[in-house]
Amino acid sequence: MRPVTTNVRPARHHDAHAIGEIHVASWRAAYAEVLPAEFLTRLSVTDRRRAWQERLRTLPDEVTVLVAEEREHVVGFAVTGPSRDRDAGQDTGELQSLYLHPRHWRRGWGSRLHERALRVLSHEGYASITLWVLTANDHARRFYERSGWACLGTTRVDTLGDSGVRVEEVRYRYVPTLP
Repeated sequence: MRPVTTNVRPARHHDAHAIGEIHVASWRAAYAEVLPAEFLTRLSVTDRRRAWQERLRTLPDEVTVLVAEEREHVVGFAVTGPSRDRDAGQDTGELQSLYLHPRHWRRGWGSRLHERALRVLSHEGYASITLWVLTANDHARRFYERSGWACLGTTRVDTLGDSGVRVEEVRYRYVPTLP
């Protein structure tokens, strides 16, 4: 049996196509019980690909997009950078997103991407790291809690784009330990 080639690396411009597809597929699967079906059905892979092409083209230096590859096919992505929260200090980083294509769930990719994202943030010098997760996303919350994140109990309500769909998110915090 041939060994599987796996890799986590910084995203390149040509990865926008795969990232857009993963973004939509993961939202549809992960949020099927959380968000309105009509909203999920309207998500456009073409629009997400376009948005990711633009985002990767104009990415600020302090933001990192990582992709996970299996046999040279992108199977997931994570975004890290400084915290976008108004109440955060300059020493706070943020895991802005972490998504896998549903075909690759429960195969260790989430843990690999998560670990690499935390390493990137730690090497950037952040003393603490935060993330926001949908309050109703029990699966993701359990993953983060098993991975050493603490729920702060701080919540916010956000509107998804111009859809009018409102969601509640809860903030988590992670304090990196130096190697």
